[in-house]
Amino acid sequence: MNGNRLKDRRISDGLTITELARFSNISTKVISQTERFLKDPTEVTERKIVNGLNAAKKSGEKTYDFEYIFPTQKKV
Repeated sequence: MNGNRLKDRRISDGLTITELARFSNISTKVISQTERFLKDPTEVTERKIVNGLNAAKKSGEKTYDFEYIFPTQKKV
């Protein structure tokens, strides 16, 4: 399991797990398990989550980089 900033960023952006699930097109269960470090999601799932966080941003707001939300991941 690797650390992530998902829960902190979701809460600071004012999103519920349900809202993020809708923006990310993945289940609330997967998001919850990822936030609690119970599940090590695939890179595809992680990218959907980051895209969902960014989709929820208002126009002009700075978006998140993948590496910021999932910093300890080693991607090739």
